[in-house]
Formats: sequence, structure tokens, C-alpha cells
Amino acid sequence: MARNILQDITTPERKSIRHVPLPESRRASAAREEGETLLYEREQVEWEEGSGERWRRLAVWGVAIFFLGLLSLALVLSFSGATITVTPKTALSPVNAEFVASRSAAMLRFERVPLLQSAEAVIPAPLQKRVSEKASGTIVVYNNFSAKPQRLIKNTRFETASGLIYRIDRSITVPGRKSEGGAARPGSVEALVYADSPGAEYNMALSDFTIPGFKSDPSRFAAFYARSKTPLTGGFEGNVPAPTESALAEAREKLRATLEEKIRRSASASLAEGLLLLPGAIAYSPESLPLEAKGKDSVIVRERATGVAILFKREELSRAVAERLPGAPPGLPVEIPNLEELQFALRGEPALPAKAEEVRFTLKGDARIVWLFDEEKLRQALLGKPRGDLAAALSAFPAIEKVDLVLRPFWRRRFPENPNKIAIERAPKPSGETQLK
Repeated sequence: MARNILQDITTPERKSIRHVPLPESRRASAAREEGETLLYEREQVEWEEGSGERWRRLAVWGVAIFFLGLLSLALVLSFSGATITVTPKTALSPVNAEFVASRSAAMLRFERVPLLQSAEAVIPAPLQKRVSEKASGTIVVYNNFSAKPQRLIKNTRFETASGLIYRIDRSITVPGRKSEGGAARPGSVEALVYADSPGAEYNMALSDFTIPGFKSDPSRFAAFYARSKTPLTGGFEGNVPAPTESALAEAREKLRATLEEKIRRSASASLAEGLLLLPGAIAYSPESLPLEAKGKDSVIVRERATGVAILFKREELSRAVAERLPGAPPGLPVEIPNLEELQFALRGEPALPAKAEEVRFTLKGDARIVWLFDEEKLRQALLGKPRGDLAAALSAFPAIEKVDLVLRPFWRRRFPENPNKIAIERAPKPSGETQLK
């Protein structure tokens, strides 16, 4: 095998300054310097990196605190304002006076509310009773004969085309004929008529009537006539089921109690804003209607009530009462919250006519008087004023006893410029009032 000559050739090692080994002490010192340099560079890098992170955190917290401050300021401003709790002047005074109200009076007026209610009940009727009832209804009597009124006496007859006779039970006067726009219009009046005899044959629908008493005067007979306004009903003759007297009396008593409650509810339902219905300001008359058979052994008992309710304006009645009280400051508007607690009694006729134009009544009891003030004027008087000007502003409101003020935020020293930021509240009812003398 051929021998590789190059493998046997060795190059002598050349020495240079790079390959001159350092002494052991020099190598240790160099290593320490290199380590210190690396450590210094590493600490510097770490410090530079840590310093930037802290600044970023400080910036974020600064921005958060800034916006939190803005939010807090906005909340404080949104809830800023003033709340004034007003205690008006009040007083207790006994009332025992008579008043007069009318439909047209400027000071104290009243309103009429017609009332009509009915109630019925079915009760057993174990008895038999002979009944003889005459039919009745309302007619309208016309005078087309002359311009002079015509008086018709009690029991004047009215006849249908079939010959049935009905009579009026009281005298009436038929107005004379009138001329309107060149045309004649007959005078007319309503009247209640009753059948000449009992029986169901007199029950009929709407009909025309003549007056037999005028037959001797053909022109008068033709010009006086009548027409039904309501059907003629109620005529009957024969045996009908009947209740016992005690059962009938008990049923009517219960129905009248029901009617009284229905009348009161009906009157209360007619109240509009500002109107007042005093207990006792209702007058009505109950009426027992005829019994009606229901089957072979029961009857229907009916009661009806007609009347009127008297309504007052609360403001006007409060003023009228206050004017009668001794020691009350004149000219100031007032209210009497307990008007409904005063005893109301009508004077004169016990039954109030449905068309009454004037009523007299008395009021008795202890009236609680509360003087009123204009909330809007008080609010305007305080706009933008310093807190110390409150007493001077209240001097223009003699109806105010005292006020409690809350300004928000607490360091505020002036009232808001915006009227919507000033809330005015009424203090709760005081435990005691001044006694007027």
C-alpha cells in the first residue's frame, strides 16, 4: 500500500501574541471584569425596561383618576339643587254657621245632579189576592184652536179610536197656539191619564186621543187633541200571587237600604275635579212600585228613588267658611282639608226640588284652616339668590309659617338659576294648630 507522505509532515507551532497564555492572576482579573461588565449591562437593561413599565402604569392611573374626577363632578352637578320644605300657617276653629248658595252667585255656587235609582227582589208569594188595577201613562195634550190657554178640569176624558176612555186626575192648562216664522205651532202640555176602568184591555201602545167633551163645538173638537208619550200599562183585574205582609215589609226595607247606597255611589261618581259632595247634601224620595207576578208562587218587589245631589266647589266653600271665622287673616287664599268631616244639614223643605235655584244649609264642627301660597312665585323669588336672602324672600309670603332648606352639594351658597332645580314640598300635617279666637 502506498504511503501518504503528507501524514508524516508536521508543521511546527507558531507562537504569536494572541496565543501567548496569560498568567493565572491576569486571567482571573479579566474574568472578573468581563463578569462585572456583563452584570452592569444586564442591570442597566433591566432598569431601563422597569422604568418604562412604571411610567406606563403611572400614566394609566393618572388618566383613570382624571376621568373618575370628571365623572364625580358630573354626578355632583346632576344631583345639585335645592329642596324647600314649607310649613304653611294652619289653625283650628269651630264652625257653626248658616250659608246660602245659588246657581248663579259669584261667591258660593252649587251644582245639581239629578238622581234616579231602582232596586228589585223576588220573594215567595204563598197567598192569593184579588187585584183591580187601572192602566196609566203619559200623554201630550195640544191646543191648536186659539192663542188663549185652555183649562181642562179634573176627570176630563180622552178617547181612543177604539172607544177606550182615559181621564186626567187633576186639572191642567194647555198653552195657546203660537206663531213662529209665519207658521202656527200648537201649545202643548204633558199629563198623566188613567184608564176609566180596571183591566188588561186598557193596556196599549202609543195612540191618538180626542176630547169627547168638545164634540158640541166641532172646530174646538178638531183643534184639541192628544197623543201618547208613553205606552199605557198596568191594567189588570183578577187573582194574583201575594206575599205575606211581613215578608213584603222586610223586602221593601232591604231594597230601600240598597237604594240609599246606590244613590250615594251615583252621586259620588258624578264628582269632577275640584267639586265636593258633603255627607247629607243628597235629597231623595223613595217610591214603592206595584208588585209584579213571577210564576205561580213568586212576585217581584220594586222600589224606586228620585232625588238630587248638591255639589260645591271646594275652593269656594273653603273661602266662604274662612270668612266666617273670627281672627282669620283676610284676603289670603285658604283650604279646609277636613270639609267632609263637618256636619252638613239642609234648611227649609226636607225634600230638595230638582230645579231649586237656591239652597240654605248649615255647617257645624271644627274646621282645620290651611293658608295657601303660590309655589311658582316662591320658586321665582329664590332663583340665583344667596342663601342668606331666604328670610327676606319669605317676607312676601305671609301664608308660610317656616321652611326647611337643603342645598346640594353641601358647599353651595346660592340657589340654582334653573327653576327645575328648586323642589318645593309640603311639610307633613302638624300635630297641633293655632286656635283661632
